[in-house]
Amino acid sequence: MKNAIDADHGTAPAGGYIDRILSAQRHKLFDAFMAFKQDDSNGSVLNVGIAPEHGRHAAEQVANRFDYLLAWCTPQQRMGITSYHLGAPAGHRRTAPGDMRLPFADSQFDWVVCNEVIERVGDFEKQFALVQELGRVCGKGLFVTTSNRRHPIEFNTRRPFLHWLPRSWWRRALAWSGTGKPAGAATLNLLDSATLYKFAGLLPGKPDHDVGHKRVFGIKAHFFLMVRKAPN
Repeated sequence: MKNAIDADHGTAPAGGYIDRILSAQRHKLFDAFMAFKQDDSNGSVLNVGIAPEHGRHAAEQVANRFDYLLAWCTPQQRMGITSYHLGAPAGHRRTAPGDMRLPFADSQFDWVVCNEVIERVGDFEKQFALVQELGRVCGKGLFVTTSNRRHPIEFNTRRPFLHWLPRSWWRRALAWSGTGKPAGAATLNLLDSATLYKFAGLLPGKPDHDVGHKRVFGIKAHFFLMVRKAPN
């Protein structure tokens, strides 16, 4: 397996009820990605994650570092996967804060997958910059997942309903509950499907795209943006 930097993978977190729901959702998202790339077993894949933040709560670190693409692919499929973590050293290089530039050539990989990262990179401009970069380095398709900001459960902090409060109140409530750091204004900005559609519509060449979803309690809980590039 080729790695730009070592990926964390293994068994799913054994946490509470919400973590079990999240693990089931991730299985569904994994299946959705495999269906999206249409069993292109020979296609190369760039798996873009985000480096764990120093000092974050241990349980959340374990849950968010779980790399389900690597964990659930077959050994043969892993041979075609390159993993890269934003904000972590790649060799002797460290991505600068807010720098979404990826150290790869245009269309270097057939497929690019980015799971539960886009909500953590910053504001709208940085999120779109990430989508642009992911689209630049993929040759066939791009698959980006994120939780739904309108679902009753906020899956990043494992807290229900608080994210429905005005933003300033939400931040205070998270700080009071001890989960404020991962939800800092610079690192957690939740999305909805309309924003994902907007990102895709702004990409150069206006590639074919759609947004799928997986539900929890009958409500759309996670979205996945699918961008398919036309053959050269």
